[in-house]
Amino acid sequence: MNDSSAIFYGWEVVEYVHYLIDAYIRQFPWQVRLSFGLIALSVLTIVILFFLFSHKANVRWRQERLYEKCCQRYESAFRQILQTDQKLNREEMEYICRHDGSEMSQMDSMVMARLLEKLRMELTHKLYIPNMQRLCRLTGVQDALETNLLKHRDVERTLQILIYLPCRVSEGSLAVYLENKDARIRELARAYFGFCSKTEPFAMVTKDVNEPFNLWYPTLFHRLCGWHVAKGHPMPHFSSLIRQSTNEDKKALFISEVPYWGTDDEKRSLRDYLNSTSKKCCSAAIHALAIIGDPEAEDDLVQHYRDLFPAAKRETLRAVAMIKTGRQVEFFREAYLHTTSQKTRALVLSCLYKYSDEGRKVFYELASAGRDDNKFFKQIETTEERMGA
Repeated sequence: MNDSSAIFYGWEVVEYVHYLIDAYIRQFPWQVRLSFGLIALSVLTIVILFFLFSHKANVRWRQERLYEKCCQRYESAFRQILQTDQKLNREEMEYICRHDGSEMSQMDSMVMARLLEKLRMELTHKLYIPNMQRLCRLTGVQDALETNLLKHRDVERTLQILIYLPCRVSEGSLAVYLENKDARIRELARAYFGFCSKTEPFAMVTKDVNEPFNLWYPTLFHRLCGWHVAKGHPMPHFSSLIRQSTNEDKKALFISEVPYWGTDDEKRSLRDYLNSTSKKCCSAAIHALAIIGDPEAEDDLVQHYRDLFPAAKRETLRAVAMIKTGRQVEFFREAYLHTTSQKTRALVLSCLYKYSDEGRKVFYELASAGRDDNKFFKQIETTEERMGA
């Protein structure tokens, strides 16, 4: 046969295909060629995105299957361990789980962390769980999270897990993030520092005493205090923090924490803030005194009532009702008769109804007085009856 033929190898195949496509496209004007190029690029992009999304969906599907398997195998055992108030050793935890630590550590550590995070949400009312750190070590979660910090891998998510559990990592692995350029990571690292620091657990609080904070900061600060109280560590001097801070929100936060963790002297000093020019500090002090339930503070609250702004007056009414000595029925009556605020009148009536038997008598006396608040009387009476039932 005399037919000419050619054999292409390797890169020559690509060059030949490119030549054919180029020869075909050159017969069209440049506008059509540009349109072909855009269409081809769009199709290629769609194909690439399809494979990327498919891969991501497949990874997520496998993670969900692994998480379900982990839950079926360990959830009930982990819950039993975390609900135990006594500290368990490694052998006791392995017996409850019916698996040894080497087998549990073979599971994906981040999946284990997700399960522990879920169980921690069920036990939010417990600020300190004695067996959480031990379980994190047994399952390999603690080592995995510390490795993430050392390798700068998924740092934000890692810090969120550490804060929520919390389990302790070395201060060195955390130190590099305390001054991180990313504000989110920096704040998470500083918030978590108190949980893993043995020497200065409240160092970041005192350092940032004048700086503003995010919405989640009060919750973290409260949990941090509860954590260290449960472990027998000393609390910071709240009176000193309040004096040092120039930020009203921080001052109010420190005042609001005194009823839970402050000394007796600090609790008594809360009355001084009833005269504060800061509305936030004044409201925080009133609410704190209500939580303490100190009968001696009741006279101070009543005495300062007339000089307060409307929101603080309502806070004072709630505080007196919570202290509930039974001596302030006339105070509530006067507050009702001398206010023009419907919110305040409704609150006074609610306080009277729950305050005491004498308060309820005054409630019905005011109801029969013919004022324009009949809807409040009916609503309060109906609501309280339902709650009582």
